[in-house]
Amino acid sequence: MSPLRVVVLAERLGTSAGGTEVYERNLLNAMHEQSMTTDDIEIIPLLAWQRAREFLSPSLRPHCHFLAPEGKLGTALTSGLSIRRLAPDVLHCCFVVPPLLGRMPVVTTVHDLGFVFHREHYPVMLAARLIAALRHAVRRSARLVAVSDSTKSDLLAATKARAERVEVVHNGLDCQFISDHSGGEDRQAILSRHGIRQPYLLYAGKLEPRKNVGTLIKAYDLLREDLRFAGQLVIMGSPRTFMWQEAQRAIDGSPFRSDIIQIGFVADQEVPVIYAHAVALAFISLYEGFGFPVVEAMASAVPVVCSNTTCLPEIAGEAALLVDPFDQGQIARALSLAINDRAVRRRLIEKGLQRTRYFTWHAAAAKMLDIYRDAARTIRHT
Repeated sequence: MSPLRVVVLAERLGTSAGGTEVYERNLLNAMHEQSMTTDDIEIIPLLAWQRAREFLSPSLRPHCHFLAPEGKLGTALTSGLSIRRLAPDVLHCCFVVPPLLGRMPVVTTVHDLGFVFHREHYPVMLAARLIAALRHAVRRSARLVAVSDSTKSDLLAATKARAERVEVVHNGLDCQFISDHSGGEDRQAILSRHGIRQPYLLYAGKLEPRKNVGTLIKAYDLLREDLRFAGQLVIMGSPRTFMWQEAQRAIDGSPFRSDIIQIGFVADQEVPVIYAHAVALAFISLYEGFGFPVVEAMASAVPVVCSNTTCLPEIAGEAALLVDPFDQGQIARALSLAINDRAVRRRLIEKGLQRTRYFTWHAAAAKMLDIYRDAARTIRHT
């Protein structure tokens, strides 16, 4: 019996798109590795960028196909035709579902619904396009995959999706965090190159409104003024995203602006180093679907202070200090505790390292392969 042909549309791979790119890279590699042992599924990546191939394991690269033209234009205009030519038994869309697919079973991953529950944090046209894409995905997909229980609850509340069609598959820890990055000259060279000196507090993420950077800056100011923290705040992530200006104004208006270091995107091999030498991670987002930085910091033996909203309590468990993302005083006090209280630090680090064991791409891949097998037995849902 021939193996099940699964085309995975990974349009964000190779774009520095944050969590969605991390998802596509790690899941594709993990599923391919497992499929080589089961022999009943063939993973076929369909990529929007030629450069995306380099992020995949050497044994998977020969199986890749590419949209033409590259990028968003190919995704919008030719992806449906490309998929039909590949004639998959199952199509997995990691971001959006193209039109004109015929009757093939579709599996779609839903990463978050911030554009539904916080539309004020998105440009009007972008929110409208994402909502339309979500509705199409719900209509067209045989199975929907949510990256957290929180995302599943939001999906069921916001759409007509039936609960039995929605599976929760937690994301895993990015493979780049598995190696030891704890010391040596390379570490100091990386920090110095970015203007970082220890101690420093870390924020990893974009400057878009839902990330709540303005409140983080106010909490950092309190930490410096009232709680005697003398270190830097390092902001790692895209310096330009939609509606970034308000966050940048908050950064520029801080009396401690010279100690707020914006390093933007950094090379993959540098990211774990920058995590590993922070005194704490501050992640007080207003809305998340999964929250990769929380797991990445825990895996780096770094205490985490994060919001008590959406998926973050689910992902962090007891391994973080949870705070009201609107209360800058509470945030500052929690950060001070995580930085200065040795017993609290030890507890957070120990529980964080234990917590990361729950989030593996091996487990995620195994669940996804089972979902493909199940989806292949379904007919199109309309």
